[in-house]
Amino acid sequence: MKISMIEFIGDELTNRSEALAIFGIIEIDQITFDQIERCVTILKIEVDRDKLFDELINVQSTFKEIISYRESLSDQIKKYIGISEFNCDKIEETDEECEEFIHKSSTPAPDHQQNNSRVRPDQLWAYVLSKISPYCEELKKLLRFVYSIPCSNAFTEGVFNHMKHARTPSINSMSIEAIASELKIRMNGKMNCDEFFSYVQNERELIQCARGTQKYKFKKSS
Repeated sequence: MKISMIEFIGDELTNRSEALAIFGIIEIDQITFDQIERCVTILKIEVDRDKLFDELINVQSTFKEIISYRESLSDQIKKYIGISEFNCDKIEETDEECEEFIHKSSTPAPDHQQNNSRVRPDQLWAYVLSKISPYCEELKKLLRFVYSIPCSNAFTEGVFNHMKHARTPSINSMSIEAIASELKIRMNGKMNCDEFFSYVQNERELIQCARGTQKYKFKKSS
């Protein structure tokens, strides 16, 4: 029986999603090396598998040590990444679809994770690896690849939503470069409106650029 190309691609994507799902849980000690090997094979990443095995054992031992601390895992990670609880909540609320995917677990959360529902797996891996010396280079190769893959198109849709406000029928003469720069500030800026206003007051060059006509497709006649 012939299998269509669409069915083949669909099965391949399904297998990849199922394999990578292990990086969407926070119970690192439950991940087996067979699962890690499957990810390496599917993603076709060149690694030293012997070193990768040793690094996984080291990571899992470190993880067990970390969760035995009196301080909750979520509080440890917040201190490590330097983000306040308010900002963490704000970030997660802006991307509920992505958060739902990240925190989905195939197994019930153990007792030590009951209060860690807001722990992001990518931040957890970064925190655990920071506790290990020397660095786990083989495992890092895999993690860099996995977490560079968007879990959804929510962020992309958010950019388009911001673009609708940046370029409207009444504001349609701005150059593509100017719109791109504004979107970068909107999506990556950490300042609130008051902080940005105070910052701009001391930036004469920025004020001159804002008053200029370079950001438009045309130049005003003198």
